[in-house]
Amino acid sequence: MQSVAALPAALLKRLTTRSSSNFKFAFLFLGREQRDALSHVYEFCRVVDDVVDERPEGEAGTQGAKVALREWSTEIARIFADPYVENVAPQSNLGKSLAASREHFDYPREAFDEIIAGVEMDLHTDRYEDLEALRLYCYRVASCVGFLCIAIFGDRSKAAHEYAEHLGLALQYTNILRDIAEDAERGRVYIPQSLLHRHGLTDEDLIEGRYDGRFVAMAKDFADAAEREYRRAWEALRGANSRALLPAEIMGRTYYKILAEIRERNYNVFTRRTSLRRRDKLKVAAKAIARSSLAVVA
Repeated sequence: MQSVAALPAALLKRLTTRSSSNFKFAFLFLGREQRDALSHVYEFCRVVDDVVDERPEGEAGTQGAKVALREWSTEIARIFADPYVENVAPQSNLGKSLAASREHFDYPREAFDEIIAGVEMDLHTDRYEDLEALRLYCYRVASCVGFLCIAIFGDRSKAAHEYAEHLGLALQYTNILRDIAEDAERGRVYIPQSLLHRHGLTDEDLIEGRYDGRFVAMAKDFADAAEREYRRAWEALRGANSRALLPAEIMGRTYYKILAEIRERNYNVFTRRTSLRRRDKLKVAAKAIARSSLAVVA
């Protein structure tokens, strides 16, 4: 098995850069053990994702990725001392780190398994018929990450689980909308086929970057679907420990701001990738902290 220690230097640099960019402000509100655990969970997600995204072209590359994902499934089984695998310790550095942090945080085993199943979907599925089909993919690659995060943050309540599920869907829908052009270049169209057809669009329109009234109407509908998931997450948050979930809420509010920026640009995601400036991220974090404080007082 390829361990984290054996990963190419370029990949390690990407992992570090992405982690710093996405979790920087959330990290400020975590203890050291929590920060380390979150870093390990995030590395796991990036490593299995890159098994698929960075695979060589052709059938040999696909088969190699399947083998690597099966190895990671076995490694997860070792982390959880599954009696159906060899009774040995985790073999990779990352597996050992996750096993160590599992002693402090009650990770749900099924979340790791579902994340692997989600990234594996990208090996054989590059189109989704409707939003329900897409929802399964997003649940696996995003909501299940959220389930691991709330275990680290310290709230495993039903309300927190519901919050993580809907927030994960909202974040992934936002990512899909923002990355339409980038994904299309790689031959992937995550926007549901039924939604494209409803507005008279085809895959080719996205691949060619055709920005017109049809695209704007379609993008608005998809942004509305993301908005509904944000609203459901925030409704669930009322019954959860808002202080414990503050790091997740900072992330959620940051992505909600990105969605707002996309709307303000009239859904033109072709000319440049939407991102927030540092000062905007700080403002979002400050508002999230204020909301959390008010919720605790109330």
